Amino acid sequence: MSELEPEVGTPEWVKDWTEKRVEKRMSYASSMKDLRIFLKDLGYKYIRVWYEGAGDSGEAFHAEGWKKEIDTESKDDNGYYPDTYQHKPWNHAKKDDFDEWEGMNRNQKELEEHYRLFKKSYPLKNLQDELRYQLVDMINYDWYNNEGGQGELVWDLNEGTFVCNGQQNRYACVDVTEKYYEDGRTPVNTYGDEVYEK
Repeated sequence: MSELEPEVGTPEWVKDWTEKRVEKRMSYASSMKDLRIFLKDLGYKYIRVWYEGAGDSGEAFHAEGWKKEIDTESKDDNGYYPDTYQHKPWNHAKKDDFDEWEGMNRNQKELEEHYRLFKKSYPLKNLQDELRYQLVDMINYDWYNNEGGQGELVWDLNEGTFVCNGQQNRYACVDVTEKYYEDGRTPVNTYGDEVYEK
């Protein structure tokens, strides 16, 4: 370890680590400028990706391409946009003429085709295979490890901004005591207050 580097785990190290993560995402956002212009020229105003994860695994649902204004401030009682995400249906019946995009009406299929075209035109940009995963890499907080989290990322193509609206889940613990008797008496059960892991 160099004398200039703070010791791992110290407040200085945490601050340095945090600053580097933010700088990386700022650079990442800047690298998306050409793709933003390309999508904007196709008439898109917003790109939105819903995501959720836990236990060291995460899922990002297909990127939605919005060509009209959407209310990016409106939330329902759960903290989500009222029109929740759409996802590809399962082909349980194994139909030959199955449409994997059935019911998806937010330009998901077209947006994916446009992204593939851009990716093919700019191979040196090292873009991810799918736009949804390219975009969720902008998220800084840990939404897929341990208790995970969920939310959505909205890319405003006019403003050139990425806004993550999400939640990070926390582990809750409740003390429980149960006492049973051989002689048939009524058991005694008590429950304590919820304690959240910090």
